[in-house]
Amino acid sequence: MNKKIETILSKAYFIGGSPCYGKSTITKKLADKYKLNYYKIDDYERKHVKNSEPKKHPIMYKYSQMNWNEVWMRPVNIQVKEEFEFYRERFEMVLCELNKFSEDKTVIMEGAALLPELIDKLAIDKNRVIYMIPSKEFQIKHYSKRNFIKGILSECSNPEKAFLNWMERDYYFGRKVKSQAKDLGYKVIDVNGKKTIEENMKIIERHFNLV
Repeated sequence: MNKKIETILSKAYFIGGSPCYGKSTITKKLADKYKLNYYKIDDYERKHVKNSEPKKHPIMYKYSQMNWNEVWMRPVNIQVKEEFEFYRERFEMVLCELNKFSEDKTVIMEGAALLPELIDKLAIDKNRVIYMIPSKEFQIKHYSKRNFIKGILSECSNPEKAFLNWMERDYYFGRKVKSQAKDLGYKVIDVNGKKTIEENMKIIERHFNLV
């Protein structure tokens, strides 16, 4: 890791957790309000998968060779295990993207790739890190509204089973991330629909000492 990345990380903010519960919306609002550079990690996933190498990134490379049916019809326990491995393999690529940002402006990073175990190795101030974990019911409700889901599931041999597997994978991924975060002393917000986007954003603002 070069000096520039270390400098950016030392004053960056991190929002991690499971997908599909308003994480991106909140991060974009915070970036606009406080004039932060927004690093949406998901935007770089295709690039990182494309650049994966069989020996260095075996799970990422394996994923690059799979179709949606192969992705979602696997046993859920294997999906969860490989998702963690995927993010571990990818983390160096995630950090390298920080070279594109200026050291003079604070970066706010957002994405499921920010596993607590990986952030902990960077010795980041815990008041700059937060995790948002949706309830299973909230997750399914909001995933069902995403238009891109139908296109992906249409490529699966059993769309209903594929969707169930997908939701189970994200649920167990979220549980493990929450457990890791709490064990390592990071703040966790449980997202169940009882608080609005604005209310959760205020919790994050206070935790980050932005207000």
